[in-house]
Amino acid sequence: MNNLVILTLCGLVTFSAAGDSQTFATRFAGAENPLSEGGKWMHYGLDWAAIRKGGGIACGTQTGTNTGARMYDDSYAHLSGFPADQEAWGEAYIAKPNPACHQELEILLRWTSSAHRTTGYECFARCLNNDSSYVQIVRWDGPLGKFTYLADMRGTNYGLKHGDVLRASIVGNVIKVCINGVEKARATDNTFKTGNPGIGHFLACDAGQGTGSNADFGFSSFTARGLAGTKGANSPDPKPEAQENKTARAPSTNTIHGENEQRRE
Repeated sequence: MNNLVILTLCGLVTFSAAGDSQTFATRFAGAENPLSEGGKWMHYGLDWAAIRKGGGIACGTQTGTNTGARMYDDSYAHLSGFPADQEAWGEAYIAKPNPACHQELEILLRWTSSAHRTTGYECFARCLNNDSSYVQIVRWDGPLGKFTYLADMRGTNYGLKHGDVLRASIVGNVIKVCINGVEKARATDNTFKTGNPGIGHFLACDAGQGTGSNADFGFSSFTARGLAGTKGANSPDPKPEAQENKTARAPSTNTIHGENEQRRE
Protein backbone atom coordinates (compact mmCIF):
# COMPACT_ATOMS: atom_id res chain seq x y z
CA MET A 1 0.00 0.00 0.00
CA ASN A 2 1.37 3.42 -0.92
CA ASN A 3 2.45 5.84 1.76
CA LEU A 4 0.77 9.16 2.33
CA VAL A 5 3.40 11.90 2.21
CA ILE A 6 2.81 15.34 3.73
CA LEU A 7 5.22 18.22 3.02
CA THR A 8 5.45 21.11 5.47
CA LEU A 9 7.62 24.21 5.72
CA CYS A 10 9.52 22.69 8.62
CA GLY A 11 10.23 19.22 7.35
CA LEU A 12 8.97 16.05 5.77
CA VAL A 13 6.49 13.81 7.52
CA THR A 14 5.71 10.40 6.08
CA PHE A 15 2.92 8.25 7.46
CA SER A 16 2.55 4.63 6.44
CA ALA A 17 -0.95 3.88 5.29
CA ALA A 18 -0.59 0.57 7.12
CA GLY A 19 0.04 2.49 10.33
CA ASP A 20 3.17 0.54 11.26
CA SER A 21 5.75 3.28 10.83
CA GLN A 22 6.20 7.03 10.83
CA THR A 23 9.01 9.27 9.62
CA PHE A 24 9.80 12.89 10.37
CA ALA A 25 12.68 15.01 9.07
CA THR A 26 13.61 18.66 9.49
CA ARG A 27 16.42 21.11 8.82
CA PHE A 28 15.09 23.62 11.38
CA ALA A 29 14.18 26.44 9.00
CA GLY A 30 12.96 29.68 10.51
CA ALA A 31 13.03 30.80 14.14
CA GLU A 32 10.94 29.58 17.09
CA ASN A 33 11.24 29.57 20.86
CA PRO A 34 10.14 27.05 21.93
CA LEU A 35 10.55 24.69 18.98
CA SER A 36 7.18 23.66 17.53
CA GLU A 37 7.26 23.33 13.72
CA GLY A 38 3.53 23.32 13.34
CA GLY A 39 2.87 21.48 16.59
CA LYS A 40 5.08 18.51 15.73
CA TRP A 41 7.43 19.12 18.68
CA MET A 42 6.32 18.99 22.31
CA HIS A 43 7.71 19.90 25.71
CA TYR A 44 5.49 19.57 28.76
CA GLY A 45 8.11 19.57 31.53
CA LEU A 46 8.01 22.62 33.77
CA ASP A 47 11.26 21.63 35.49
CA TRP A 48 13.34 21.45 32.30
CA ALA A 49 14.41 23.93 29.63
CA ALA A 50 13.03 24.09 26.07
CA ILE A 51 14.64 23.76 22.64
CA ARG A 52 14.63 26.75 20.30
CA LYS A 53 15.69 27.15 16.67
CA GLY A 54 17.22 29.90 14.60
CA GLY A 55 19.58 30.18 11.63
CA GLY A 56 19.03 26.52 10.75
CA ILE A 57 20.16 25.29 14.19
CA ALA A 58 18.17 23.75 17.03
CA CYS A 59 19.77 24.43 20.40
CA GLY A 60 18.95 24.67 24.08
CA THR A 61 17.93 27.45 26.44
CA GLN A 62 19.72 26.44 29.67
CA THR A 63 21.80 29.05 31.43
CA GLY A 64 24.54 26.49 32.04
CA THR A 65 25.13 27.85 35.54
CA ASN A 66 22.63 26.02 37.76
CA THR A 67 23.82 23.81 40.61
CA GLY A 68 22.51 20.74 42.42
CA ALA A 69 19.59 18.92 40.82
CA ARG A 70 18.71 22.09 38.89
CA MET A 71 21.94 21.62 36.95
CA TYR A 72 20.20 18.81 35.05
CA ASP A 73 17.34 20.84 33.60
CA ASP A 74 18.36 19.72 30.10
CA SER A 75 16.63 21.37 27.16
CA TYR A 76 14.50 18.91 25.19
CA ALA A 77 11.70 18.50 22.66
CA HIS A 78 10.01 15.34 21.44
CA LEU A 79 7.63 14.14 18.74
CA SER A 80 4.48 12.02 19.05
CA GLY A 81 2.77 9.05 17.42
CA PHE A 82 5.79 6.77 16.95
CA PRO A 83 5.86 3.02 17.55
CA ALA A 84 7.92 1.61 20.41
CA ASP A 85 10.75 0.47 18.12
CA GLN A 86 12.34 3.62 16.72
CA GLU A 87 15.53 5.30 15.61
CA ALA A 88 16.60 8.91 15.22
CA TRP A 89 19.67 10.83 14.12
CA GLY A 90 20.91 14.37 13.77
CA GLU A 91 23.86 16.26 12.31
CA ALA A 92 25.95 18.04 14.93
CA TYR A 93 26.62 21.76 14.64
CA ILE A 94 29.57 22.66 16.86
CA ALA A 95 30.83 26.19 16.25
CA LYS A 96 32.81 26.63 19.48
CA PRO A 97 33.80 23.47 21.34
CA ASN A 98 34.72 24.50 24.88
CA PRO A 99 36.68 22.10 27.12
CA ALA A 100 35.79 24.29 30.12
CA CYS A 101 32.10 23.44 29.64
CA HIS A 102 30.07 20.30 29.22
CA GLN A 103 28.34 20.68 25.88
CA GLU A 104 26.24 17.63 25.04
CA LEU A 105 23.94 16.75 22.15
CA GLU A 106 21.27 14.15 22.83
CA ILE A 107 19.06 11.81 20.82
CA LEU A 108 16.02 10.85 22.88
CA LEU A 109 14.11 7.57 22.58
CA ARG A 110 10.76 6.45 24.03
CA TRP A 111 10.45 9.91 25.56
CA THR A 112 7.47 11.14 27.56
CA SER A 113 7.03 14.39 29.45
CA SER A 114 4.65 16.02 31.89
CA ALA A 115 4.91 18.96 34.26
CA HIS A 116 7.20 17.33 36.84
CA ARG A 117 7.99 13.96 35.30
CA THR A 118 10.06 13.06 32.24
CA THR A 119 10.97 9.50 31.25
CA GLY A 120 12.84 7.78 28.44
CA TYR A 121 16.31 7.02 27.15
CA GLU A 122 18.87 9.78 26.59
CA CYS A 123 21.67 8.86 24.16
CA PHE A 124 24.32 11.56 24.01
CA ALA A 125 27.91 12.58 23.35
CA ARG A 126 30.13 15.42 24.44
CA CYS A 127 30.90 18.06 21.81
CA LEU A 128 34.62 17.64 22.26
CA ASN A 129 37.15 15.27 20.73
CA ASN A 130 39.88 14.46 23.24
CA ASP A 131 40.52 12.08 26.13
CA SER A 132 37.69 13.66 28.15
CA SER A 133 35.07 12.87 25.50
CA TYR A 134 32.27 10.42 26.18
CA VAL A 135 29.18 8.68 24.83
CA GLN A 136 26.55 7.70 27.39
CA ILE A 137 23.11 6.12 27.61
CA VAL A 138 21.04 7.30 30.55
CA ARG A 139 17.53 6.34 31.58
CA TRP A 140 15.48 9.24 32.90
CA ASP A 141 13.37 7.96 35.78
CA GLY A 142 10.85 10.78 36.21
CA PRO A 143 11.63 13.66 38.61
CA LEU A 144 14.26 16.30 37.91
CA GLY A 145 17.75 14.98 38.67
CA LYS A 146 16.82 11.31 38.92
CA PHE A 147 18.39 8.96 36.38
CA THR A 148 20.17 5.64 35.89
CA TYR A 149 23.33 4.96 33.89
CA LEU A 150 23.05 2.22 31.30
CA ALA A 151 26.32 2.78 29.40
CA ASP A 152 29.32 5.08 29.83
CA MET A 153 32.06 5.03 27.16
CA ARG A 154 34.98 7.45 27.41
CA GLY A 155 38.08 8.52 25.52
CA THR A 156 39.15 10.03 22.21
CA ASN A 157 36.86 7.77 20.17
CA TYR A 158 33.72 9.01 21.90
CA GLY A 159 33.41 12.71 21.14
CA LEU A 160 31.41 14.69 18.59
CA LYS A 161 32.91 16.99 15.96
CA HIS A 162 31.17 19.51 13.75
CA GLY A 163 29.29 17.66 10.99
CA ASP A 164 29.21 14.28 12.75
CA VAL A 165 25.94 12.34 12.74
CA LEU A 166 24.75 11.13 16.14
CA ARG A 167 22.30 8.23 15.80
CA ALA A 168 20.42 6.09 18.33
CA SER A 169 17.90 3.29 18.09
CA ILE A 170 15.83 1.07 20.35
CA VAL A 171 14.38 -2.27 19.25
CA GLY A 172 12.75 -4.32 21.99
CA ASN A 173 15.05 -3.76 24.97
CA VAL A 174 18.26 -3.07 23.01
CA ILE A 175 19.54 0.50 22.73
CA LYS A 176 22.40 1.43 20.38
CA VAL A 177 24.28 4.68 19.85
CA CYS A 178 26.40 5.39 16.77
CA ILE A 179 28.53 8.25 15.48
CA ASN A 180 28.95 8.34 11.70
CA GLY A 181 27.64 4.79 11.41
CA VAL A 182 30.05 3.29 13.94
CA GLU A 183 28.52 1.82 17.07
CA LYS A 184 29.84 3.53 20.20
CA ALA A 185 27.60 2.26 23.01
CA ARG A 186 24.96 -0.39 23.62
CA ALA A 187 22.67 -1.22 26.53
CA THR A 188 19.62 -3.32 27.36
CA ASP A 189 16.75 -2.12 29.52
CA ASN A 190 13.14 -3.20 29.98
CA THR A 191 11.79 -0.22 31.91
CA PHE A 192 10.00 1.86 29.27
CA LYS A 193 7.91 0.20 26.56
CA THR A 194 6.48 3.27 24.82
CA GLY A 195 7.35 6.89 24.07
CA ASN A 196 8.66 9.00 21.22
CA PRO A 197 11.95 10.18 19.69
CA GLY A 198 13.31 13.66 20.23
CA ILE A 199 16.36 15.85 20.76
CA GLY A 200 18.09 17.21 23.84
CA HIS A 201 20.81 19.71 24.67
CA PHE A 202 22.86 20.02 27.85
CA LEU A 203 25.15 22.86 28.92
CA ALA A 204 27.07 23.20 32.18
CA CYS A 205 29.89 25.68 32.76
CA ASP A 206 31.70 27.06 35.77
CA ALA A 207 31.83 30.73 36.73
CA GLY A 208 29.04 31.78 34.38
CA GLN A 209 30.86 30.84 31.19
CA GLY A 210 27.80 29.10 29.81
CA THR A 211 25.43 32.04 29.81
CA GLY A 212 24.50 32.99 26.26
CA SER A 213 26.53 30.20 24.62
CA ASN A 214 23.72 27.74 23.85
CA ALA A 215 23.89 28.62 20.15
CA ASP A 216 27.55 27.51 20.01
CA PHE A 217 26.34 23.94 19.46
CA GLY A 218 23.16 22.17 18.38
CA PHE A 219 21.60 20.11 15.60
CA SER A 220 21.47 21.30 11.99
CA SER A 221 19.15 18.47 10.91
CA PHE A 222 17.12 15.69 12.49
CA THR A 223 15.34 12.57 11.28
CA ALA A 224 13.27 10.03 13.20
CA ARG A 225 11.44 6.95 12.04
CA GLY A 226 9.48 4.07 13.43
CA LEU A 227 10.90 0.62 12.85
CA ALA A 228 8.76 -2.21 11.57
CA GLY A 229 9.81 -5.73 12.58
CA THR A 230 12.49 -6.86 14.99
CA LYS A 231 15.47 -5.64 12.92
CA GLY A 232 14.07 -2.30 11.79
CA ALA A 233 13.05 -1.66 8.20
CA ASN A 234 16.08 -1.59 5.91
CA SER A 235 18.31 -0.73 8.87
CA PRO A 236 21.41 -2.95 9.01
CA ASP A 237 23.43 -3.08 12.18
CA PRO A 238 26.24 -0.47 12.13
CA LYS A 239 29.85 -1.48 12.21
CA PRO A 240 30.82 -2.06 15.87
CA GLU A 241 33.65 -0.11 17.44
CA ALA A 242 36.82 -2.19 17.82
CA GLN A 243 36.92 -3.67 21.31
CA GLU A 244 40.45 -2.50 22.05
CA ASN A 245 39.38 1.12 21.58
CA LYS A 246 36.77 1.02 24.32
CA THR A 247 37.54 2.73 27.62
CA ALA A 248 34.28 2.32 29.48
CA ARG A 249 33.85 2.86 33.17
CA ALA A 250 31.38 0.66 34.98
CA PRO A 251 27.94 2.33 34.92
CA SER A 252 26.83 3.72 38.26
CA THR A 253 23.78 2.39 40.07
CA ASN A 254 23.20 5.73 41.80
CA THR A 255 20.04 7.22 40.34
CA ILE A 256 20.33 10.79 41.58
CA HIS A 257 22.04 13.20 39.16
CA GLY A 258 23.47 15.39 41.87
CA GLU A 259 25.13 12.45 43.62
CA ASN A 260 26.51 10.75 40.53
CA GLU A 261 29.97 12.00 39.67
CA GLN A 262 30.37 9.88 36.55
CA ARG A 263 28.38 12.09 34.25
CA ARG A 264 29.63 15.42 32.94
CA GLU A 265 32.73 15.42 35.13
